[in-house]
Amino acid sequence: MYRRITQFTDIWDAQRTLLEGVGPVREREYVHVFESYGRVVAEPVYSPADLPAEHASHMDGFAVNSKDLENASPENPVRLRVVGESLPGRPSPAKLKPGEAVRILTGAYLPEGADAVVPQEFVSREGSEVVVSASVKPWEYVDLRGFDVRKGQLLFGAGHRVKAADASLMAALGIEHVSVLRRPRVGVVAVGDELTESFEEARRGRVLNTHSRFTVRLVEAAGGEPVYLGIVPDDVETYKEFVSRNIGSLDMLLSIAGSSISEKDVSSLSAGFMNRSQYVHGLKLQPGRIGGFTFVRGKPWIFLPGLVMSTLNVFMFLAYPALRKMQYMEPRFYWRRSKAILSGNVYFRKYIDFVKVVWVRVDEESDPPRCYPILGESSGLSIPSRSDGFILGEPGVKQLESGTQVYVHYPPAL
Repeated sequence: MYRRITQFTDIWDAQRTLLEGVGPVREREYVHVFESYGRVVAEPVYSPADLPAEHASHMDGFAVNSKDLENASPENPVRLRVVGESLPGRPSPAKLKPGEAVRILTGAYLPEGADAVVPQEFVSREGSEVVVSASVKPWEYVDLRGFDVRKGQLLFGAGHRVKAADASLMAALGIEHVSVLRRPRVGVVAVGDELTESFEEARRGRVLNTHSRFTVRLVEAAGGEPVYLGIVPDDVETYKEFVSRNIGSLDMLLSIAGSSISEKDVSSLSAGFMNRSQYVHGLKLQPGRIGGFTFVRGKPWIFLPGLVMSTLNVFMFLAYPALRKMQYMEPRFYWRRSKAILSGNVYFRKYIDFVKVVWVRVDEESDPPRCYPILGESSGLSIPSRSDGFILGEPGVKQLESGTQVYVHYPPAL
């Protein structure tokens, strides 16, 4: 059975329709703070303590009372008796008395009675005494209690994605476990009788299933939990049964290939049979025009075309924003973006009324940053390997001229 795509949907309309049917994951789980990297905070996190917890030394030196050194100068050096030492992670010594000093290292807490630190390069040690020839101001070379973080301060709101530095900060404040959202479970399946997982079979002519592994990594980088479901054959009934069996345990299904219009394209055939009312097939996106989606039991099923650049583009414009929305993040189609100057003309001869995606290599060391188009067919496996991000040719634009300032949009991983 041969079919035609009779209408291509504006990619922004398709994205909007998909996102209307997607909600955030609501289930929570508690994880160890050092396992929270990359996870999305489920509820606001407040600091349980001041940081630092006490006044702490900013330098290696000697903790003193600044009043003892009010008149200190090279002509009038002041001698202080060293009565102990304060080390990081240890209780501070007993209260400092007038005329006394305590040896102190960076990060150690000041003893009671001290209000300043004299760096060690500004003193000389003579037996049990230090000789100081300059005055210090109150709290000089001291990190005041709570200067970094105050007890009760909001650290992160719900929806914040934890960075490595965030996890370290929470741990330093004594937060051992964090409430995070469950990762969206994303099934990844490849479609095609020609596919294999075996390098040996690929050497004999089968097609190695590389796109699934690539897509799994994209899902991971987007914060999802990929569930690799293998390869399904080009058989509609088998495929429909496969989807029905697996969709209940997933938050999203991504199928790779089988989304075109021949009798072998079982993704689009099966999706159309299973939910014709919420079925979008054909996108005003180039490469990626034969992508689409539907919903099965309320779960989004996105079909990614089999040519690698189409796979990547449909992931970025549909799956990625949906995954972000599932994690309470702004559902945009890029991880980050920056401006660059286009080096080289880009001409569009087909699909002028589509959004056209051009992948580029970025030289951020140049001033201003420049980007270089990586041109080729949508089947070019080396294009994503040589690229950093992508730029857009808006509908109606027939060419992008060298020297144009453009936005480079970066994926979460390549």
